[in-house]
Amino acid sequence: MTNAMENVLFEPKTSSLKFELYHRENQQWLSNLSFIRDEIQYFETWMEHLRELNLSRTLQNEWIALEEQFAQERVETQALLKAIEHEEFLFGLETQQKDFQLGEEHYLKHRNLRVRFRAIEKDFHTSKHSFYEFMTDIMN
Repeated sequence: MTNAMENVLFEPKTSSLKFELYHRENQQWLSNLSFIRDEIQYFETWMEHLRELNLSRTLQNEWIALEEQFAQERVETQALLKAIEHEEFLFGLETQQKDFQLGEEHYLKHRNLRVRFRAIEKDFHTSKHSFYEFMTDIMN
């Protein structure tokens, strides 16, 4: 990051703008993660119904891998939802202080949340398509 950019990002005058940006992004992530959580639940319900089918060894292995993927994504999604909600809670407390400023620590925490969100979003997208491919294989 350049010095000029650091000066703008960590300048007290821009604290309210940064807060608005972080807050808006958090709200978008919460919405998207809630949707992903619901979708995971939908796919896990399907996976439960498929448990009873007489699948070939190859399809059984795919089923197990998918089930594990969705279980891991459910845990990661829930953990990130809690982390973002916690950040929002802390923002609420901190903004009540007269001299509240978003500094580098806030920036680094928020950037970490962004990295986690992008990873979950990417992994879920891959799992969803793997599920549909798996379903296509079963139906053939």
